[in-house]
Amino acid sequence: MRSNVFFALSCTALSLIGNAQDGQPTAKATATYAPIDAIVAVVGEGIVLESEVEAQAFAMKAQMAQTGQSMRELTEVQRCNLIEDLLFQKLLVHQARLDSIEVTPAEVMDEIERRLAYYIQMFGTVEAFEAEYGQSVSEWKAEFEDPVYEQLLAGRMQAEINQQVRATPAEVNQRYASTPADSLPLIPEAVRYRELVMQPAITERQKADVRNFLDSIRTLVSTGKMSLTLAASRYSEDPGSKYKGGCYENVGRGQFVPEFEAAAFDTPIGDMSPVFETDFGFHFLRVTDRRGQSFSACHVLVSAKVDPIALEAMGDDMDGVMAQIESGESTVEDAILSHSTRDETRNQGGRVVNPRDGGTLFGSDELDPNLFFLLNAMEPGEISEPIQLIDDEDQGYWIAVQLEERVAAHRANPTQDFGYFQTLVENELREKQLQKWTLKAIDYTYVRIDPPYDNCTFKNQWTPD
Repeated sequence: MRSNVFFALSCTALSLIGNAQDGQPTAKATATYAPIDAIVAVVGEGIVLESEVEAQAFAMKAQMAQTGQSMRELTEVQRCNLIEDLLFQKLLVHQARLDSIEVTPAEVMDEIERRLAYYIQMFGTVEAFEAEYGQSVSEWKAEFEDPVYEQLLAGRMQAEINQQVRATPAEVNQRYASTPADSLPLIPEAVRYRELVMQPAITERQKADVRNFLDSIRTLVSTGKMSLTLAASRYSEDPGSKYKGGCYENVGRGQFVPEFEAAAFDTPIGDMSPVFETDFGFHFLRVTDRRGQSFSACHVLVSAKVDPIALEAMGDDMDGVMAQIESGESTVEDAILSHSTRDETRNQGGRVVNPRDGGTLFGSDELDPNLFFLLNAMEPGEISEPIQLIDDEDQGYWIAVQLEERVAAHRANPTQDFGYFQTLVENELREKQLQKWTLKAIDYTYVRIDPPYDNCTFKNQWTPD
C-alpha cells in the first residue's frame, strides 16, 4: 500500500534547448509553475485533496448519467455536500487508525476492480471510460488505491460504531403508536410456502459426452476450420456473450467463477485453453488480452442437459411421493427431506427464503408466474399437484408446493410486520448514535477547512466560529 500522506505540490518544468556552439550543446532552463493538486481540508493527520473532491464529483455525475440525467458541473451546494462527506470519511479513518482497524490490500484491489467494472459497463467501453475520466485504466487504478483504502477503512469504522444498535420490542411498539394511521404503508398480500423439487441428476456419462463434443468444437476452431465467433453464436449457451463472439472485455479478478479465471490467467495470450468444467457447464476459451488483474477472453459454453426420458420417469416417482402424502403414509416435511433434490430448501423443511430480505414471505410480484397461479388458488395447508417447469439453467424439473400461510394486504402493524418497524427504529437509532459520535470526535480532532470550501454551510460545525 502506498503512503497515505499527500502534499500540495508545484511542479517545475525544464525546457532544454539545444544550441550547437563549438560542438557543445547548451541548456537554457525555463521554469513554469502549475499546481497539480491542492489541500482543501485537514482532519487529524489526514488531508482532503481537491482531486478527491473531483473524483467524488465524477462518481456523482456518472450515477446521474445512469439514471438519464446529465450534468457537466455540480452546484455549489452539491460540492459542499461532497466535501462534508469527505470530512466525515477522514474523521472515521482517523479514529479507525487510532483503534488499529485494518483493511487488507486484497480487499482494496477487489473493490477497485468492482468499481472499474461498474464504470466500464456504464460507459460501454474501456476507451469511453478513459476519455470521460481523462486517464488510462492503469493510471485510474493507481490513483484510487489510497482513496478506496480509506473508504473501506471508514466503512469498517462506521460498522463498529453502529454494531451495538438493536431495537427493543418496546421501541418498535412506540414507533408504531407514534405513526399516524394514514401514514402507515399498505403491505401487499404475501405468501409463505414450501417446495418439493425433483430433478434427475446429470450422469458422468452425460458430462463425458458434452466434454467430448466441446473438445471437437475446440479442434475445429484451433485448426482454423471454424471461427470462434461462429462457434460461440452456433453452440454457446452463455446469453451474455453468445452474440458477441463469446467475448468478455476487461474482466476484473473476482467477477467470474474461479475455474474460469484460472484458465484465463494460465492460458498465454492468443492461445486457447483446454476444455474445463465450472458450475455452469463445460468451456474452452481464448485469451485476447491481460493487464494486471484483469483479462479479456472469448469462450464457448455447453452444459450437460437433464435427460428428457429420465425427467419423464421422475414424474412417475413424483406421483408416488404425492400419493404417500395424500394417504397419510408420509408428511410433507418427511417427503421433502427424503426426496427433494434441491439442497438449499430440503434441509429447512422445503421453506423458500426470499433473497430480498432473508425472510420467507413473498409478494405476488416476487414469485415465478407459474407458482403464483398455483398458490393463488390454494388454501393454507393445501399442497398442489406436481407440475414440470424449466429452471434458470434451462433444465427441466418437477415441483409441488404447499401453501403455509397467506397474509392479506393490510396496513403495516408490529404484529405482522415487526421486521419493517424494527428496521425503521434501528435506522433512526444508528443515525442518532453516529451523529453523537461525530460531534464528540470533532471536539477532540484537529480540523481545518481551506478556501474555497471554508464558506460552505455544513450540517455539522467542523471548525470553531
